[in-house]
Amino acid sequence: MIRRWFSVEEANQRVPELRLMLERLRTFQTEARTRYEEMRDIREVGYRKDGNLVMLTDYQLAKREFDDVVNQANRLLTAINEVGCRVTDVEMGLVDFPSQIDGAEVYLCWQMDEPEIGFFHGVDEGYTGRRPLPSR
Repeated sequence: MIRRWFSVEEANQRVPELRLMLERLRTFQTEARTRYEEMRDIREVGYRKDGNLVMLTDYQLAKREFDDVVNQANRLLTAINEVGCRVTDVEMGLVDFPSQIDGAEVYLCWQMDEPEIGFFHGVDEGYTGRRPLPSR
């Protein structure tokens, strides 16, 4: 059940801050991928006869860095969720805001490259169900 409703104006006020937050999330996502690939590459180097990785220290460092980036991203996502909106896709830069249109529960749908909110979709629909906001 949706608890907080955003008007289009309220949601649009959040857009500049959310754009910056999504840019940081994208950076965290890129860093996490890099660290994950580094960990994978280190594992591919191989293991010693005792079962330890040949490059164990390097792996532990990459794992710590990976965990740190993931934790930072999770804290940022939590901060966004606490505002009352939700990130639905970091790469596409999609954020949904709970709202109502003509008494129906909907999500105002904003994409990072859009200057303001111009679309919505039903709560059981996603990005592909986006429709332009009705005329005011």
